[in-house]
Amino acid sequence: MAFAEENKEKFLPVKDQLVKKNLNEWQDLKFGLMMHWGPYSQWGVVESWSICSEAEDWIERPSENYEEYKKKYKALNKTFNPAQFNPISWAMAAKDAGMKYIIHNTKHHDGFCMFDTKLTDYKITGQECPFHENPQADVTKHTFDAFRNEGFQIGAYFSKPDWNCQDY
Repeated sequence: MAFAEENKEKFLPVKDQLVKKNLNEWQDLKFGLMMHWGPYSQWGVVESWSICSEAEDWIERPSENYEEYKKKYKALNKTFNPAQFNPISWAMAAKDAGMKYIIHNTKHHDGFCMFDTKLTDYKITGQECPFHENPQADVTKHTFDAFRNEGFQIGAYFSKPDWNCQDY
């Protein structure tokens, strides 16, 4: 209880008018799409969590050796080739359903970037990823463009914790 009270005292209200305006624009959107999609989708496993070391009931992974499983997971970028990627159809379907926003997973805890960056090669535009030669390889950019063209508010889910980084 004391911890909650301590945190409550440290809350600093937003003062920046641009941030306030942006927050207000999101308040009544109500219905949208939160998209987690990456190399792990090939296996149909939940994003990143299967490679954390904890053994929780909700974390499903095969019974094989944990270290071997992590190596195989880490190599999924080498087979990730979403050749039928069509963000325009996603945006149209979301709009037809009445959605107003999208929050797209740009990087989860595994460190794989769904956008082009110079900070890592572990990315959808990286040489090891077969999709890197596709004209739409920067899927975050193309997803955001498609949804913006349909009038959506755009949010980026970017995980700062990165289990792929030795400094984490």
